[in-house]
Amino acid sequence: MSEKDDLDDMIIAEPSERERVRMEHEFMHKAASHPVRRQLVKRIGAFGATKDEILVDVEMDDKVFKYHTEFLMNGDLLDLVNGKYFLTDKGLEMLSNIN
Repeated sequence: MSEKDDLDDMIIAEPSERERVRMEHEFMHKAASHPVRRQLVKRIGAFGATKDEILVDVEMDDKVFKYHTEFLMNGDLLDLVNGKYFLTDKGLEMLSNIN
């Protein structure tokens, strides 16, 4: 039973360009529509910020901070470099749309 069928090909196949763009738009909407994520993106801004700098201005506990920063990092909106958070190009685009 090692024969592949059409269903196997559909499961293994990469999403089409149209699907990829749709999923990216849905993710961006999900990221931008959440008030905590908007606060994080605004606070990190164009120049980046450390966790301590962010938490001075944005009140939240460590679990909430970790959850939302990981969400943004998984969506390629945020990077962590040497202990400092920076917005990616997509994150900067989001920042320009929520100000």
